[in-house]
Amino acid sequence: MANKSQADDPFSKEVLRLRAEYEHRRCVRIFDVPGTLSGDILRLYRKLPSMSGHFEIDGDNIRPLDRCLEHPETIEDDSEDVSELVSKLPLVCVDAAKHFVKKGKYRSEIENLIRCQGGSVPGHPLSPHVIQLLGRSADGQLVFEKLSSSARTLGRFSSLTVYKSWILQLIDALDCLHSVGIVHRDLRADNLLFSDDGERLVVCDLESRWGERSAPEVAFQGGLEDSGWTPKSDIYDIGNCIKSMVYANGPITHFVEWPVPPPLQAIVEACMCPRLEERPTLADLRVMVEKACTPPALNNLK
Repeated sequence: MANKSQADDPFSKEVLRLRAEYEHRRCVRIFDVPGTLSGDILRLYRKLPSMSGHFEIDGDNIRPLDRCLEHPETIEDDSEDVSELVSKLPLVCVDAAKHFVKKGKYRSEIENLIRCQGGSVPGHPLSPHVIQLLGRSADGQLVFEKLSSSARTLGRFSSLTVYKSWILQLIDALDCLHSVGIVHRDLRADNLLFSDDGERLVVCDLESRWGERSAPEVAFQGGLEDSGWTPKSDIYDIGNCIKSMVYANGPITHFVEWPVPPPLQAIVEACMCPRLEERPTLADLRVMVEKACTPPALNNLK
């Protein structure tokens, strides 16, 4: 009788529904062992086995877990008080159709933005491909030109001509940053913005703090200034940006190979050379892109 009354109770029905839904969820820990089941799953060559409950896959061994693993600790908010620095910026009457606003978190970002604008705001931008700080809003936020995200832009294009233009603009942006002593440290698709027509690429997020740490020489150890970032680390990240352009997203996992069509593959491999001293300079990379992405017929005329 009790069971029947529970089955008819809307609250009990919801509890049972939630329990059933929860049973389909599982925690799976996968170890990177190349050439085995776990390694192939990480590289998206094979699917997860059809199992219930929590388990881990170590090579070709599957072991049940008695509980889901703990979530990693939330990263502590390390934002700084930048109110005094922001208060010195010119006031902008924000137009939602033209402007994007965000809270300033670090002195380094504001200082880097000002440096790329010749030392003042709005100043004289050293490159049209580096985001420009326009000033502050009435509520103390940073004001920028409104641009389209990579998520809204990348999927609309697929031609070599467009990719060549974007890569050259990306090189121009980094050339600007490096010329004033700034290493971006977090160059990836999410930090690329575009004009609505997709013709102009703009690099944003100039915090120059902890980034993706993709380049092999970059480590967690050593503190913010001694973890291995150099201008050549930014060049390494150009390779990942090119992959994201082609696949119209950020790679789901770094274990997966994301080959791109020639001639871009040769450019990616040059940028992502494990030995930083063997990576091209920005000037070398510019020549490489110009030559590789020019139709053969035009090359023959030079």
